[in-house]
Amino acid sequence: MLTAHHIRRLVPNARVAVLAALVVRLLLRLGARVDLVMKAAGIPKSASGLGGFVNGAHALVTPALVMAAAIAPLTLVVGGVVLMFGGRRGMQIVGTSLGVLLLLGGVTALID
Repeated sequence: MLTAHHIRRLVPNARVAVLAALVVRLLLRLGARVDLVMKAAGIPKSASGLGGFVNGAHALVTPALVMAAAIAPLTLVVGGVVLMFGGRRGMQIVGTSLGVLLLLGGVTALID
């Protein structure tokens, strides 16, 4: 038997489920645009299997690594400034910046 308390607890979960269903539906509708992404990433249409995966991964990870490497010095400075003024999140900013670089570098190394 559902009480008012149970219903109030279920409403947010139902909202999340409906929102997730709408997002999935939108993504399925936009599924035809995969060719556009493949063309922009430079993945040849003849690539299949592992070759297509490697080409796609290179095309997507390399620009992300370049962007992270460009922003990393700024985030290190920001983290240092936050630490200097007594903020608790300074080391978290520094660690996240370095962690993202290591993660993207590791993915690149695994692909190669």
